[in-house]
Amino acid sequence: MADDELRGNLLFGPFELSSRERVLRRDGVALPLGSRALDILIYLAARPGEVIAKQELIDHVWPDVTVEEGSIRVHVAAIRKALGDGQFGNRYIANIKGRGYSFVGTMVPLGGATEGRNAGSPHQGKLPVRPITMIGRETFVREVSDKLRHDRFVTLLGPGGIGKTTIALAVGRAAAEAFGSEVYFVDLESLTDPNHIAAAVATSLGLALKSKDPGLELLDLIQSRKLLVILDSCEHVIEAVASLAEQLYQQTEAIHVLTTSRELLKVEGEHCCRVLPLDFPPDGSEQTANAVLRYPAVQLFVRRVATRAGSVVLTNKEAPFVAEICRKLDGIPLAIELAAGQVTALGLKNTADLLVFRLELLKLSHRTAVARHRTLKATLDWSYDLLSDAEKIVFRRIAPFVGHFPLDGARSVTGDPGVGAEDIFDAVAGLVEKSLIATRIDAAQAQYRLLNTTRAYALAKLEEHAEVDMVFGRHAAYLAGHLEALREDLLTLPGAERVAAYSDQLSNVRAALEWSFGPHGDAETAMRLAAASTQVFLELSLLLECQAWAERAMASLGDPHRGSRRAMEISASIPLALMHTEGNDQRVRIAFENALEIAIEQGDLRYELRILSGLFTYSHWIMDIRGATDIAVRSKKLALRMGDHDDLALAEAMLAASEHLSGDHLAAQLYCESGLRHLASGPRSRTEVYLFHYTSFLLVGMARCLLYRGLLDQSLDYARRAREEGKRSGNPATFCRSLALVLPVFLTMADLRQSEQYIGELSELSAAHSLMPYRAIATGLKGQLLLLQDNRIEAIQLLKRALEELHVQRHEMLNMDFTCDLALALVGIGEHEQALTLTVNAIEQQQRAGKFLHMPALFRMKGLILAARSAEDHLDAEESLLSAIDWAKRQSATLFELTAATELAALLLKQDRLPEAYQYLSTSLDRLPARISFPARNRAVQMLGQLQSGTEDVG
Repeated sequence: MADDELRGNLLFGPFELSSRERVLRRDGVALPLGSRALDILIYLAARPGEVIAKQELIDHVWPDVTVEEGSIRVHVAAIRKALGDGQFGNRYIANIKGRGYSFVGTMVPLGGATEGRNAGSPHQGKLPVRPITMIGRETFVREVSDKLRHDRFVTLLGPGGIGKTTIALAVGRAAAEAFGSEVYFVDLESLTDPNHIAAAVATSLGLALKSKDPGLELLDLIQSRKLLVILDSCEHVIEAVASLAEQLYQQTEAIHVLTTSRELLKVEGEHCCRVLPLDFPPDGSEQTANAVLRYPAVQLFVRRVATRAGSVVLTNKEAPFVAEICRKLDGIPLAIELAAGQVTALGLKNTADLLVFRLELLKLSHRTAVARHRTLKATLDWSYDLLSDAEKIVFRRIAPFVGHFPLDGARSVTGDPGVGAEDIFDAVAGLVEKSLIATRIDAAQAQYRLLNTTRAYALAKLEEHAEVDMVFGRHAAYLAGHLEALREDLLTLPGAERVAAYSDQLSNVRAALEWSFGPHGDAETAMRLAAASTQVFLELSLLLECQAWAERAMASLGDPHRGSRRAMEISASIPLALMHTEGNDQRVRIAFENALEIAIEQGDLRYELRILSGLFTYSHWIMDIRGATDIAVRSKKLALRMGDHDDLALAEAMLAASEHLSGDHLAAQLYCESGLRHLASGPRSRTEVYLFHYTSFLLVGMARCLLYRGLLDQSLDYARRAREEGKRSGNPATFCRSLALVLPVFLTMADLRQSEQYIGELSELSAAHSLMPYRAIATGLKGQLLLLQDNRIEAIQLLKRALEELHVQRHEMLNMDFTCDLALALVGIGEHEQALTLTVNAIEQQQRAGKFLHMPALFRMKGLILAARSAEDHLDAEESLLSAIDWAKRQSATLFELTAATELAALLLKQDRLPEAYQYLSTSLDRLPARISFPARNRAVQMLGQLQSGTEDVG
């Protein structure tokens, strides 16, 4: 761009640079910038994209003065500060290393001085010149421009406040040069008489119409011209605009038409470009400042706040509030701009909190905006007034739906006697056409949604017509029936797909429950909905919420309903939630037994088995071996009566787990293998409808049985499969259980990297979903990992904390593992007495309770402590280690036999009893297949080699 071209003005982003006035403006306000900085900016802007050497800049700005390069850096820094260079991804001045500087902003030449900005410019024709900054629409503007150039007739379609006018003006400016300034903008907002449409267009073109047929006269006057006509806000005079636009398209060759409307014109030649909301940070995404500023909605919000409050730097602390505001406003630019206006007075958090209240959404205002955009209410009033009576009824009655809903949902809440399904469908279609309902096409059917601001307006209309209780009652009843049907439909789907389906329903479920249990709710509907919604909360692992609603429902349940199926479903959900969030107290057992009693009375075998699976989990967690075995046997009998492979797989999983608790790892493995054969025996009739995920549980069982038996290669394979199956289930509790129970395999392998990764997964997931027992287990596993890394002090702290928490929660599955490692860590710091007391107490406690699974590990640990304490304890240490070996042999726990034999060999070696040491160790090693290398085996092999050579220097 030559220097003389800069006699006019340049527009880039929100800035206008006038070389004649020597001033830089942002949104019409002059910015303080020194003369030298202005000289540099003007010189660079005259040559966009060119790299200007530093010396060339010096020669231009300081022609008669010798200056250092540092002077340029100072002034360029001042320019960048004034431009906000780098904020929101906007770049204007680039430093090309080793070469110089370049202006890299996108600019529009305005021509003329600043006063010309209000009077128009050679490339803008009759377009109004507004200081409008677009964010996130650049690609869309190019797409619309291309379509308009190719197809001649385009409608920008979208709801009020979405930014249609801004985009239309940007398209007009982009097309101005191609049309030789023949671009005309016709604002139809204030036009009330459809007969005046042609006259309004003629006035914009500078023409005076005189005939009685203004449309025909207009065509005669302009049909030979090449021009672009932008018709803005067409929806309230849609028929007349459609007629004129169609004539302009059909009866001319060089006239292009761009319309903005909340509904399509539906005439020949029209091509639709739907204007979507600005992208905003989705719920659950990263909420740092850098992360949220990638989204155009956030960029717009921050920029609008900055225009009112001055320079704004978004912090990580503030970022989640801004993301929440943009989500609540659905990325609607007008709503975002209006909300930004509240921030200087209220602050970000208070503004976000305020938007929870729907009436406050409608009050957001902008004093100087056009009438239909001064408040969100005004914007929606404009659309509502154009609806038919039927559309108005349907519009307000779908207000209870939060998020997406299907057409049958709309029929359920809107229908009245005498109103046919076709009438409702036509009204919904009309609301979609008028951009008041958003749509999403799923695989099976269309889904509809009111944007949050639109829903707030619809709720206000519902209140105006005194229909709130009637319609919310219909909504709750519909949702209860929908969830009941959905549960059956989803039985054959994988867990992740069920989770996705239930996630879609969550907001509606919450809204319906709130109304149903509220002062105007219906008791029968409330109970029905509470029962149906338990599966939603359980599938999504919203256990605290499940418990809260279920307890509320049971508290309001009358005596006649105490033995009903709904009471059974509700009461069965409470103990499952309690187990995962508070622990395994007696309330869990009593609640399961109450639900089981109802299931038996109802004669529902499948639900009886479902509740038994939950009661089994309780017994398994507290290591009630007799109780677990009785439930497993009872479940097997039920499964055989029903003859279903899924039921039999579940029963085999229970039997395997109870045998594992008893210490019979061979029998446990056989049951696991039988369960897996049932799963592979044919098509699944349904997937995991019980209260624990038995597919992953069978894989976990195989991994643990093979671990105890020392078959580490196979154990590792099943551990990986169990983790993947748990993750694939889509259920956080299931995934946590899989991780917790297979992590010992990776720790035994001393796979520190994998162990750390999986412990991190367990810790994060359990914390995110308030799964308290698994949080404690993650703490204990982290302690075991630290011990492997010789960090005994921190390991002791974590292991003690985990044991205390698990004791409170009555969760015993991994307690003895943590106890043994805590004792080992205490020995490592010389606390032999404390370690011995801990171990002896654990042995006595387990023996009293008839729990023998951990006897090999506990006796080994006792022997190790005694051997390390003093030579006087060697005899007792030997006796303990021999007990450990004996227990391990009885359980087919070859891994534990090997570790105990290794400690015994080390002890005998200290007493110069090499032949005995060799005999014990070689026998144990012979029983362990040499398939894979792992630390315990490697140590035993090394020691055996040293014993063979007569070396006493054994580590």
